[in-house]
Amino acid sequence: MGDLLPQLAAVQVERVEASEDLLRITARTRDDAAVACPACGQPSNWAHSRYERHVADEAVGGRAVVIDLSVRRLYCENPGCEKATFVEQVPGLPRRYQRRTPALQAVVNAVAVALAGSAGARLLSVLHHVLAWASVLNCLMARFM
Repeated sequence: MGDLLPQLAAVQVERVEASEDLLRITARTRDDAAVACPACGQPSNWAHSRYERHVADEAVGGRAVVIDLSVRRLYCENPGCEKATFVEQVPGLPRRYQRRTPALQAVVNAVAVALAGSAGARLLSVLHHVLAWASVLNCLMARFM
């Protein structure tokens, strides 16, 4: 699995389900790893809760890939820090508020620059990624802002 999807090396893969048109990977971050607070840099392993992120990734074998990733929300152990809690970020997987992996975002950006709008959305559907033409244009505009 690490050779095929190296971005999952930092997480624990629990299950892989394959259907005709979708590969769904269920993974979770490791409970024993301390994570640095993004505000103050203090390492923390004090878990507040967990929640699941649904992340789209590049297609594999003609199937769209969705990663159901369970991440921890942690307390910052520094009493003087401005952040009371923060969510751990996994390298190679989306940054905050993103729903695509960096690899898939690079594909979407390249298609948006080359084709934009409806033509870009049609090409992405052939590549097993459904995106509205307006979303393709938003990716294009975000690159130049």
